[in-house]
Amino acid sequence: MKTKFENLISTLSPKDTETIISLIPTIIMEGNVKHIEYFEFRLNHILDGKKNIPISERLLMSDLTKMMEKYIVIKNSLTSTFHINNTLLQHYRIHENEKLFSDHYNLIQNQPELLSKNETSYQQNADLLYQKWQFDQVKSRFSNAEAEDIIHHTDVSIISKKLMQTVTFATQSSLISKKINTNFTEYIEPYILEHNYLAYPCIALYYYAWKLIIYPDDVSWFEKFNEILEPNEHFFPHEELKNLYFQAINYCIRKHNSGDKAFSQRLLNYYKAALEKKYLLTNGYLSKNTYRNINTIALRMGEYDEAMEISKANVKYLRKEEKDSAFSFNMANIYYGTKRYTDALESLRAIEFDDHLSNLFAKTLMLKIYYETKSERLLDSHLDAMNIYLTRKKIIGYHRTNYSNIVKFTRKLIRLNRFDQKAKDKLAEQIRTEKLLPDRDWLLRQVEA
Repeated sequence: MKTKFENLISTLSPKDTETIISLIPTIIMEGNVKHIEYFEFRLNHILDGKKNIPISERLLMSDLTKMMEKYIVIKNSLTSTFHINNTLLQHYRIHENEKLFSDHYNLIQNQPELLSKNETSYQQNADLLYQKWQFDQVKSRFSNAEAEDIIHHTDVSIISKKLMQTVTFATQSSLISKKINTNFTEYIEPYILEHNYLAYPCIALYYYAWKLIIYPDDVSWFEKFNEILEPNEHFFPHEELKNLYFQAINYCIRKHNSGDKAFSQRLLNYYKAALEKKYLLTNGYLSKNTYRNINTIALRMGEYDEAMEISKANVKYLRKEEKDSAFSFNMANIYYGTKRYTDALESLRAIEFDDHLSNLFAKTLMLKIYYETKSERLLDSHLDAMNIYLTRKKIIGYHRTNYSNIVKFTRKLIRLNRFDQKAKDKLAEQIRTEKLLPDRDWLLRQVEA
């Protein structure tokens, strides 16, 4: 097992390690030549699971670990303009230097990050105003300058952050079938409405996103969310926009899966916009699930060329260990859509997935191929295997219902009397009215075939 020292080194770039070496003998790090020599040695020689490390080495590793941690903190602190400005103002305030404080406070008033209208910027504005208020108190205990602005900015930030967390955790809870406590959010809702806090995009967007989750059948909440998202994008940082786009995409997926075709195009449009703006990337990588979902939606809409183009253009963003399997699945999906069943099965055999959802997608695609090629024995055993898989895997949330329904209705298709129109109409109606059924259109086509 790697030591903390080794794990920490692995997170640093060559430029980072070079900078750390130059800083080791400074008063900041309080290191010496022995630290430099050992650090340089360990950059080129791993411990190889060495268990009996001499005490002298352990002491050097401990010192260097603290130095690396200190460097990471300093480096990250310097990337935040707000942190720099707030720290300087605090220093000038503590030393009661009015000129330094006033000059710097006036200088930073038009900083771009303070002019944004997201949760973080409101809190930062409140913090800077509070620094000024504290400085004014030094001059006069009766100063009450901008107190209302401080309270207001803080209120906006707190409400926005609470709604953001509620939306994020509620979305996650729907995947793992676990409810979260939303009592406080529900408690402050009347206050939000009464005081017109929906006029603030950082509150309105998360408020509407919350409503999307608890009232999924009321499309008006989505329309309100959709209406203000793009015009206010410039107020939000990249990471927050990723979350907001995810909320819209997740809602469109649910509507699409419920059979609302109007949302299929909207879903594809959101996906394409998010791809273009790099909102779907995490640490520079695209999730294989998202990569697959976009391909599947394009195919369901008959956009075979677009599905191929998206798959080829974005495969470079997949993690190395996932790239081959994810691309093979997308190709299998495209081959299936163009009725090249043999090629589709061949691509599916090259797939190795280690997560439940990807496996269920692949199993469903094989189910369709077996059904359409009239491979009855293979289909029957495949449905049994899917049922066993769904029974054993406990934490797959609403997806379990989705795929259980696919298995259930496929079995009904197999038993359907093709000459009994009433039976066909009855099954078609059951498929149409089933709430959670991602392959509804495919099942209906098989009923009518």
